[in-house]
Amino acid sequence: MLKKILAGIMGVALVTGIGVAKVQAYQVKAAKLWVTAIAIGTPIEGAEIKVGDNTCTTGKNGTCVFELKPGTYEVSVHEHGGQSAHTEVTLEEKNIRFISLDLGAKALHPSGAH
Repeated sequence: MLKKILAGIMGVALVTGIGVAKVQAYQVKAAKLWVTAIAIGTPIEGAEIKVGDNTCTTGKNGTCVFELKPGTYEVSVHEHGGQSAHTEVTLEEKNIRFISLDLGAKALHPSGAH
C-alpha cells in the first residue's frame, strides 16, 4: 500500500514537473582583445603587453591577442627602452576589441624604426 502511494505521488510529480529539473550549465564565452604597441604609427617589436595577470611579448606586427573572461582589465605596454603606456578596457561576453597603445617618438630608434 505504501509503495502504491509513493508511486502515485512520484507519478503526479513527474506529470506536473515537480522535482524534475533539467540543469544546463551556462558557459561564459570568452572575449578577444587585440592589443598593439605602436610608436607614432609604427608597430613595436619586443614590447611587453600585460592584461590583468596575462603577459605577452609582441612580434614584428607589435600585436598580442588575449582571450579573456568578461570584466574590466588594466592594459599596460612596456618596451625595452623604458617607454610605457596604459589604459583600462571593459570586455563583455564574445566581444572582439582592438586597441593600440602609443609609446611616443622616444620608443623609436633614431632611424625611425624600432
